[in-house]
Amino acid sequence: MASTINASSTANGIVSTADASGILNIQSNGVNTNAQAWVRWNYPSGGPVTIQKQYNVSSVTRASQGNYLVSFTNALSDGNYVLVSSYSISATSGTNTGAPQIFNNGSSLTAPTASSFYVNTPNYNATANLDPAYACFVVFD
Repeated sequence: MASTINASSTANGIVSTADASGILNIQSNGVNTNAQAWVRWNYPSGGPVTIQKQYNVSSVTRASQGNYLVSFTNALSDGNYVLVSSYSISATSGTNTGAPQIFNNGSSLTAPTASSFYVNTPNYNATANLDPAYACFVVFD
């Protein structure tokens, strides 16, 4: 669960509820408007995965080249969240920045869960999976 601040036009004020999770939800008329998790990591040549900044992300695990599992510290309400993402492959690989294939574990679509999601980072024409120089994700639930 999460701490919630709700500014509602029908409530004529700000309502605050809290629990022990440490997550703060900002709501407008009962709808969350802030990110529930975010992370920026890099994978230098040869590894390991290094989380540079994060909120509510416990780990980023490299499953294979260009395939990662992102796990949340505190689970979300379900797997129906929205992700905003970007990544960049090293300039020496001859590829550009792009949009990752979200919910792909490298070989097939894998549905997101309340506690984690898979991401696949292909090169610019999706002919090979490459490890990103850095990757960023923001999660809205």
